[in-house]
Amino acid sequence: MLGNLLVLVLLIALAALFGWLTYRALRAKKLWVKIVGGILGVAATLLFAAFSFVFAKGMYELNRPHPVAAVNVAFEHTPEQVARGEHLAGLLCASCHSMNGTLPLTGGKNLSEDSGLPLGDLYPPNITPGGRLKELTDADVFRILRSGVRPDGQLSAMGFFPVRALSDEDAKAVIAYLRQAPAVENTTPPLSASPLLVAFTGLGFITAPGADQPIQPVTAPPKAVTVEYGKYIADFGDCRACHGEKLDGNAPPPAPPGGSNLTVIVPKWSKDDFFKAMRTGVDPTGHQMQPPMPWQTIGKLDDVELEALYLYLHSLPPIAPNQ
Repeated sequence: MLGNLLVLVLLIALAALFGWLTYRALRAKKLWVKIVGGILGVAATLLFAAFSFVFAKGMYELNRPHPVAAVNVAFEHTPEQVARGEHLAGLLCASCHSMNGTLPLTGGKNLSEDSGLPLGDLYPPNITPGGRLKELTDADVFRILRSGVRPDGQLSAMGFFPVRALSDEDAKAVIAYLRQAPAVENTTPPLSASPLLVAFTGLGFITAPGADQPIQPVTAPPKAVTVEYGKYIADFGDCRACHGEKLDGNAPPPAPPGGSNLTVIVPKWSKDDFFKAMRTGVDPTGHQMQPPMPWQTIGKLDDVELEALYLYLHSLPPIAPNQ
């Protein structure tokens, strides 16, 4: 926080400096100094003023208080929920909240490493009963999953991930599993956003759409091999974070570059090709998929879920590159 504040002060100081230099240039006696100095000075002043505005907006968005929305959900913690929640936690949570991508969720590595960008210290915390979970009620956890807002009104990193697309029943299942998971003592470093992450937030590349909204019920289609259920899988599985809103490979920063155009590639694959690629990491051409493609995580989907996802991706109209 202090480092980002110093960056903001520096940007404002540079805008003021170039504004003063512009004023001096316009008052010069030589015409060429007035013209060249004035043009360059105005351009630099406006540039650093814009940088200052974007950076200040990013800091505000990351640190401002958010409404703590009411949660009107009953939590049962049935054995069936625990089993479903364990499956979902292995799919959705372990890739970030675990060092090796498996349960238990004792805390993960710095997510900046996967992005390939200096985004700061983004360590997913320990969310076993031995970590921060013990400080939260079921309603608190549900709110964080749905909106990303902590009980104190501050935004958590979960606000930037699409777990809000989980249905109420699936979200409750995750909570049921977390409550009975083995307690592990482990502490991860606190969140610390880099200037680049602040700038991305100020530019609107990183948003938390549910943070200021009331919590509305979310339902999922029946679990079946259907396009509708496949879309549900793609939504909460965050396919669009790397492959773009249209899944055509055009995703804005901080997504890693080079996301594949799924609307063109997957329709060329058979169901067996897709299953093999997601379960082994080798596509039909024999190419080994490379990080950050999370084929190991996607491969944890059961057969119904994976076939539904294939059916959904197969149903997408093809989009030409750069369309």
